[in-house]
Amino acid sequence: KESLRMKQSLHGDVDHPGIAVTLHEIGNVTAQTGDLKEALRFLKESLRMEQSLHGDVDHPGIAATLHEIGNVTAQTGDLKEALQFLKESLRMKQSLHGDVDHPGIAATLHAFGHVT
Repeated sequence: KESLRMKQSLHGDVDHPGIAVTLHEIGNVTAQTGDLKEALRFLKESLRMEQSLHGDVDHPGIAATLHEIGNVTAQTGDLKEALQFLKESLRMKQSLHGDVDHPGIAATLHAFGHVT
């Protein structure tokens, strides 16, 4: 959180890739502590910022955050919503990497299997 504070101080009140990444990482760590509601708050802010920065184009950072939101949402028990995030992550990763085998696609397929 100190890193987030510092990055926000350096970049001001604007969306910035470094801030989005830090929000994502805080969300990951917060989920590991078991505070899923707070983790989703950080992850969804990261997603909002990434989408603001990259627009409507498919982007690896957006796909990764969608994947993580899907995982955390599944932990809350909302499997239907989790599937929506994971499906969008999978679609985006397949769009980015095509029909080749890719570890990111495999990871999302694996998460998808846990939820369904």
